Amino acid sequence: MRCRLVILALFIAIAAGAQDRYSCIPFSDRKVFDAGESLTFGVSYKWGAVNSEVAYASISLSESEQGRKSVLYSDVVARTAPFFDVFFKIREHFEGWFQRETLVPQKAIRDTHEGNYAAYNIYNYDWEERLIHAFVDMSSTGPMNIDIPLVDCLCDVPSLMYVLRQIDVAKMEMGKRYGLNFAIDDTIFHIFLTRMGQETVKGGKGIGKVRCNRLHCSVVEGAVFEGDQEVKIWLSDDADQVPVAFWAPLRVGAMRGTLKSHKGLLHGFTAREKS
Repeated sequence: MRCRLVILALFIAIAAGAQDRYSCIPFSDRKVFDAGESLTFGVSYKWGAVNSEVAYASISLSESEQGRKSVLYSDVVARTAPFFDVFFKIREHFEGWFQRETLVPQKAIRDTHEGNYAAYNIYNYDWEERLIHAFVDMSSTGPMNIDIPLVDCLCDVPSLMYVLRQIDVAKMEMGKRYGLNFAIDDTIFHIFLTRMGQETVKGGKGIGKVRCNRLHCSVVEGAVFEGDQEVKIWLSDDADQVPVAFWAPLRVGAMRGTLKSHKGLLHGFTAREKS
C-alpha cells in the first residue's frame, strides 16, 4: 500500500506549465484560490469488510519568492495514522513554487519515506531550455543528476490540485479524453482526464453533501498502476472547485479520500447542500 498511490489518486488528473501548453485542457480566467488557503483529507482503505481510515493528507498555499520573483508556494504532506505506523509507516512531503497567474512551476521537492523505501527529488525548471534539471535519489537506484525533457501538458505533485481547480469543467466535452503528463522521480507518466457528469457526494465529518462534477483519470502508461485503470475525482460544482472526494483502485482493495476541513476559500464553498 504505497502512499504515492494515495497522493496521485488525490491530486492527479491535472496539468501545469507554460501558458501555450494549456491547449490540452480548457482553463478558466477567474481567480479560484489564493495564498492563505489550506485543505485536509482523510484517506480510507477498503477491502471486503475492511474499511478503515489509514492516513491523512494536507495541502496549503502561501506567498514566497523564487529567483527574486513573487510566487505561490504549495506544501503537501501525507502520513499514516499512528495506529497504522506499526504496519506500514508512511511520510510524504512535497514542496512546490509556481507563478501566481500562469501556475508555471519553478521548483519542486519530494521527500518520501514508505516503509523501507525512500525517495528524494529536487526539480529545477528551465523553461528556456525546456528541461527539468533534476536530482533524484531513490533507495532502488541511488542518487543521480538527470535532465528530463519538458513536454506539453506537464504537471507535478505540488501544483496538481491548483491546476485541477483552474480547469473550466463546463468547456470540457462530456466523455472526451484530455491528455496530460505527470512527472515524478525520473519518469513522466501519460494519463487522460475525462468529464463524466454531475453527482452529489459526501465529504468528511462536518462537510456534508456537496454538488460535484465527476472526473475520471485514466492511467495508460507507467508503473504507478497496473494496466488501464481509472481514478475518480469529485470537484465541487461552484467557483471554488474544491476536491471533495476521490476513489482509486489498488492491486488489492481500493482507496477513498474525503475532504475533512478547509480554510481560506475565496468563494464560500456554495456547492455544499444545506442540512
